[in-house]
Amino acid sequence: MSYRVFSIPRKVRIREDIDFPGPVVIDGIVLGDVSCMSLVVGEDGVVDGTIKADTVTVLGEVTGQIFATHITLKPSSAVAANIFHKRLSVENGCLFEGNARRHADPLRLA
Repeated sequence: MSYRVFSIPRKVRIREDIDFPGPVVIDGIVLGDVSCMSLVVGEDGVVDGTIKADTVTVLGEVTGQIFATHITLKPSSAVAANIFHKRLSVENGCLFEGNARRHADPLRLA
């Protein structure tokens, strides 16, 4: 099944959990947990909560926990989180504070 992208634009603040079966792009602020198929936190995006997704790409800010099969932290990202992953890519210039734990199936831990 194919899903449209659920997008949270700049200047939008959500104080609620998000549970969406398809891809999510966050350019605004989410104060709550995010569960989806794939997640992109844009350069202006902020997530304060737990993230659970197959793939996560962070260009903005994340605080909390991340459970994902593949996580990419881009140079513009600032992440203060515990990360549970199968594959982690940390690009030069990103800010990461927390713990990273490799697991065969990190989505089962969440």
